[in-house]
Amino acid sequence: MSLSHAIVALSCVSLVLGDVYMHMPRGSNNRLNERSANRNNGNRVFDSQNNNRGGYNKGDVDDEAAGNDASKQYDMAYYMSDDPNIGTGRSYLNIEWTNQHGCGGNEQGDPHKLNCQIVIQYMCHHVAESTLDNTASGTDPNFGPVDGFRTSCNKECMVPRPENPTCEYPRVKGETFQSPQMTAPQVADRTVPPCTLTEISTSTACVQKGFLWVDAQVNDMFNCPHKCVNGQESTPGQPCQQQALQYDDGGPFRRLRDGTTTNRQEFTNPNNNNLDEAARADRKQGDVEEDRAMHESWEWYDECYRRERNRGLFTADQNLRNNALGYSSAVYTRQNPNNNRRGYECPEERDYYPYWHPSPWTDIAIMTDRLDQCDFYRQESQNVKSKGLCRNTAECGNCIRYNQKATCEENGGRWVEVGSWNKETVQCLQAPWSRVNQLGNGRYGQANTFNWTIPFLDSTGDQKCVVRLRYNISTDDYDAYRVNASFNQNNGQGIQSPVQQNPAVDVGAVATAFRLAINTAQFGRTFQDRSHVLTFKNRPISAVARNNQPLFANKDLYNLGVRGKRCNIVQCFPSVEYDFMPNHLHIKEGDLVHIQWTGSNTHNNGNPAGDGQAGDAGEGTRGTDRHNLVELRSGREADFGGSFPAPFEENTLFKGLLNAYSPEDNVQQYDSTMSWEKIKENWAVRMATANFYLGYDEATQTYKHNCAHLPRGEDCDDASTLSVLLNNAPASFPGGVMQFSKGTYNYMNTRNHNFSNRDQKGHLVVE
Repeated sequence: MSLSHAIVALSCVSLVLGDVYMHMPRGSNNRLNERSANRNNGNRVFDSQNNNRGGYNKGDVDDEAAGNDASKQYDMAYYMSDDPNIGTGRSYLNIEWTNQHGCGGNEQGDPHKLNCQIVIQYMCHHVAESTLDNTASGTDPNFGPVDGFRTSCNKECMVPRPENPTCEYPRVKGETFQSPQMTAPQVADRTVPPCTLTEISTSTACVQKGFLWVDAQVNDMFNCPHKCVNGQESTPGQPCQQQALQYDDGGPFRRLRDGTTTNRQEFTNPNNNNLDEAARADRKQGDVEEDRAMHESWEWYDECYRRERNRGLFTADQNLRNNALGYSSAVYTRQNPNNNRRGYECPEERDYYPYWHPSPWTDIAIMTDRLDQCDFYRQESQNVKSKGLCRNTAECGNCIRYNQKATCEENGGRWVEVGSWNKETVQCLQAPWSRVNQLGNGRYGQANTFNWTIPFLDSTGDQKCVVRLRYNISTDDYDAYRVNASFNQNNGQGIQSPVQQNPAVDVGAVATAFRLAINTAQFGRTFQDRSHVLTFKNRPISAVARNNQPLFANKDLYNLGVRGKRCNIVQCFPSVEYDFMPNHLHIKEGDLVHIQWTGSNTHNNGNPAGDGQAGDAGEGTRGTDRHNLVELRSGREADFGGSFPAPFEENTLFKGLLNAYSPEDNVQQYDSTMSWEKIKENWAVRMATANFYLGYDEATQTYKHNCAHLPRGEDCDDASTLSVLLNNAPASFPGGVMQFSKGTYNYMNTRNHNFSNRDQKGHLVVE
């Protein structure tokens, strides 16, 4: 299959600034901690194509801004589903977004004004301890993959699969193959599928996780930034002795990180004199900064810059430039013809789905108005399909340039298949309907969501992850599924693109032709938002229910959080005001609910505010997000319209608790000697005080401070009293996993619920 027919463009049309914003989990829109309504740097991590006003700041741990201290940033943590080999429990996370230009419908019975796709993916890497901060040194071999320099470019960590339990070099029966360790090609006598490549860079961590430390198959000595002792070079089968390298300011660092500055990572363009791996190591060493955000790796973008673009694609009348090596590469696309770099994102991979080369992203779902394409998406997803890549060799130092197997091998390169993620294929379903030119709710008055089942990743520890949502729209002016390079504007051959820049059209009614506002770089356009860094955690085996049975095993778990930021509806736009998410949750008795939230101390929403209104209307200290959860006083179960909390004497939500678990050791220890009746009261106190207090001490008639979450600079001996507006409470709360009795419950936030201005209430039904 040629590259021109292997993909479908993620494309859309827009005549104004277009947008997609993720509200749960909180989408960054490239924000970090800005006190302004506008973000500082739209190129910080990824290409959003969004308005500068959107997005949410990274959460803070306590009552003050994290500033330059990455350990004071808060990563939301979600429990994975059960290991399918030992349990059936699933973990659900509602992904919520708004998109401006509309979506949904179908050509047959429910036509819309445009065509659309919504693609949701995630990227993760292992981490042994969830408490590791963004500046962790990585000296612990359990730390997992980090952003640094591999100490052994002749070995890689791979996940075995039943068809290849020892992770042999992949091959196809009857075809020639040559691994990096072979001095001559051989003809395969059998087919061996590729294993899944990981980013784990040490043998100890690899083996401890149950994976295989094998001879490098993908990123060997000719495809791995490094330097050799005494300047010697590697030869096939004889890797050199490597120098120990690190960045000027230390390292290695955690790769998935939010950074502490809004500056973008640097990238030094290669030239034809510095393509060897030693020069590549120098460039990486000088480019990557610890205090800047990173999602994709430096190597990912470097290979994108050096790999030829897919010349089978439709580019209309756009003139795509060449790179510093003299050819047009994958950093140049119809939507980005000049390579305006955003972080280390590869523009070609961003603009097209499914991508034809290996990608660091795992598919979750594609929502489309073309359900007839679902089989194609499922088959081409990297979740189930390996992807090919050309690698450098001793004879060819820039063969990563070639994007097809034939040209790769003709020029002395080595073509290798990189194993699939070996996961369930992408979910393909009808895109939810939304109205054109409104960043609002869907057809039935609710925000559009996708209920994601967080997968079981593996049992070897926590993982740091990012969720990515892309929104793509196109028109019916040309068939995006059929056009290719043969339709591109070519004046020399008399070929006219089906769409052209700002054309003048004759409608026959007047003598003068009318000009249309068409930008062919946007006539087919992709928007994007991403979460801040999250933590996905294994379900704790040690968590025991009151009947001494495992609490989490075979239980479905629903995540209940908070969306929005401090402001009124006009000041917030295109973000949203506070609310619980989901604010209507219907579950079964026995199911678990993880209640938690995060907030920022820098949501001042000040100037510059771009084309919107500045301001941070709300209660309490300006710029601060604060949340709590208390039961709503209701005359009857269906009464959801009140505004007063119920006193504990009337409480049914927490008094009816069946089980509860805290992810915090100090909370577990505090509750360990208490009766269940007292523990239920403690949970009511924690939820009401945002974890400021652990509980109420009857003997001293005082509240017990949570010494792990005091205001910055305080200690337990002289801790302050909780502010009635939660000003000195922590902005983020890891919460608790709870099992509720049958019933209907209503709850609210005491600080942010302000009748006639904003509403923050929720509704829970347990049946």
